[in-house]
Amino acid sequence: MKIALALVLVFLVFGTLAWAQVTSDFSILVNPTINIPLGPNEGDTSFYSIGGGLSLKGEYNFPFFPYMYGGVALDVDFAPILNAGSALILLSGGPEIGFRYSPFPRFNLRAFGYGGMYFGAFGGGTVFNPFVAGGADLSFLLNPSLNLGLGATYKYHFLPDDYLYQGVGINIGVSYNIGASKRQAEIQITPRIQQIFPLFFTYYDKNPVGSLILKNNEREKIEDLKVSFYVKQFMDQPKLSAEIEQLRRGEELEIPVYALFTDQIFSVTEGLKVAGEIQMDYKYLGIERNDSVPVTVTINNRNAMTWDDDRKAAAFVTAKDELVLGFAKQVASLVSNEGSTAINSNFRSALALFEFLSRYGIGYVVDPVTPYAELSENEAAIDFIQFPAQTLAFKAGDCDDISILYAAMLEAIGVHTAFITAPGHIYMAFALGMDPEVARKTFLKPDDLIFRDGDTWIPVEITLVKDGFIKAWQIGAKEWRETSQNGTAAFYPIRDAWTVYEPVAFSEYRPAIIPPSEGDIRSEFVRELDRFISAEVDPRASKLKEEIRSSGGSLRLVNNLGVLYAKYGLLEDAATQFDQILRSGEYPAALVNLGNIYYLKGEMRRSLQYYQRALDSSPDNSVALLGVAKASYELEEYASVDNALAKLESLDPDKAKQFSFLGSGAADTGRASQAAIKEVSSWDEE
Repeated sequence: MKIALALVLVFLVFGTLAWAQVTSDFSILVNPTINIPLGPNEGDTSFYSIGGGLSLKGEYNFPFFPYMYGGVALDVDFAPILNAGSALILLSGGPEIGFRYSPFPRFNLRAFGYGGMYFGAFGGGTVFNPFVAGGADLSFLLNPSLNLGLGATYKYHFLPDDYLYQGVGINIGVSYNIGASKRQAEIQITPRIQQIFPLFFTYYDKNPVGSLILKNNEREKIEDLKVSFYVKQFMDQPKLSAEIEQLRRGEELEIPVYALFTDQIFSVTEGLKVAGEIQMDYKYLGIERNDSVPVTVTINNRNAMTWDDDRKAAAFVTAKDELVLGFAKQVASLVSNEGSTAINSNFRSALALFEFLSRYGIGYVVDPVTPYAELSENEAAIDFIQFPAQTLAFKAGDCDDISILYAAMLEAIGVHTAFITAPGHIYMAFALGMDPEVARKTFLKPDDLIFRDGDTWIPVEITLVKDGFIKAWQIGAKEWRETSQNGTAAFYPIRDAWTVYEPVAFSEYRPAIIPPSEGDIRSEFVRELDRFISAEVDPRASKLKEEIRSSGGSLRLVNNLGVLYAKYGLLEDAATQFDQILRSGEYPAALVNLGNIYYLKGEMRRSLQYYQRALDSSPDNSVALLGVAKASYELEEYASVDNALAKLESLDPDKAKQFSFLGSGAADTGRASQAAIKEVSSWDEE
């Protein structure tokens, strides 16, 4: 019976150890032992001498209480009997309970106790009784699976009326956790992946799609941790989000998550959810590991956007879209020689494109599902924004849609644009490329302009596309004055916004669009341009004429009247004023200005004659010197060009530098294209 019970005990212990082979929370411990007997004694002499043994344990680490473990133990001990030539052999086994604590990295301090039944054999006799044991050890973690330890164990083997053996075992041994060689380190991951907006798929390469909270729940630090994000359906490979040198035990860290999507994500026209994963590569106790955690990723449709950052709208400004580019360049070319060409070229282009949209039939319609006025106030609300090609196809859009279309067409021909936002509204502005001081002198109402970063901008309330350019400008200027004064307006240059929110090529939507007739565009352009010129010139001309009458015909005022006409392309009216002045003698300002007029008309030889007459009367006239250089260039008299520029350098270095491309020493690259622009930026005003 005793032998049978001993065999059952052995089977139980080894069965438990076998289970440990496939269970990651179990460890196998093998400890050779030196046994030092403490009793019983005969007088002052111990009954036993120093012996040895082997302890074999299977231990289970409780996941709900990491500082506690349990298991079973099987000990085989050998204790020589003094002066008997024989020894006591003990086979002991039973359940174990213990506690562990890690005072230092890789070190574990344990205290444990176990007990059960033992089978003892000595001198031809056997016994089968209970035993108890307890001890402590200190181990060093060599790797996730292997511990090397040193410890001591006290054992007491009972007899019915006494005890058979008690002693202390000193053991040096190893423990091996087979499951730990396969088990990943315990890293707690809390993903916070945001909704993905296909429009910004390149933006996520350098800006987070969300974040992760990582916590090391292992007993030791984790090293060389690399965290990547992967969505197989829309990414070629995982995107590395963070490299962490070490994550200490119990340490919690929040890291950003990045993604490098392919343009395939731009094909999403309806929102969907796809499978993604967080991938981790790391070292734990010198062993390389990898792990992955699945996450659900929400992909919005490609027209979706939130208004948490108004600059995002710039990503819809697809200036390189073939449809937008084609119409914009066609219209700009169509009116290049129509009306007064003296007007700022950016202004003319903006006016022409405005009239194109008006004649084409673009209409302002508030989207009942995603109205900008409401959604712009909620940074988390998802808006549906149209691409320029879509707005052209639909012939309608919200304030954001039409502003985006107009901005895209202007940017397509090189005119800088900006979005202006105010509570519940968005409109746009375009840059004239004109110095603010020059603009203040040129435009009748400087308050209708915006001066920023050394440039002059014209605000346009593009939703009034059916009411004409002048009115759209006036209302846009009024809105800017009101909102900028109370601090509620924001101004976002498109090209600055593009550095953060890159526009996406949108070539899938190609509707059949029938543009308005070229004749209609030209006539509407000229009509609106004439309205603008009349509004700018007539009030100032009337005032100057009254001052001329009051002054008895002041030549200075007559010259200023001529310059006013000339700046707005009324060249014949301007020439009349300058000719009137020259009836009184050689008046340098009038001579220069007549030279400018004939330069604009393309009569270069006659233009040069007037510039030269002005220099004869006023040798240091910088405007006349510039005129000589420009007219001589057109006549291919390059020596005269160099001579004039050299003199201009001494009088007005900035102007000489600006037109240095005319000189024979200038690089040929781009020289001809610059000189081909027949504009006059300097009139001689007194």
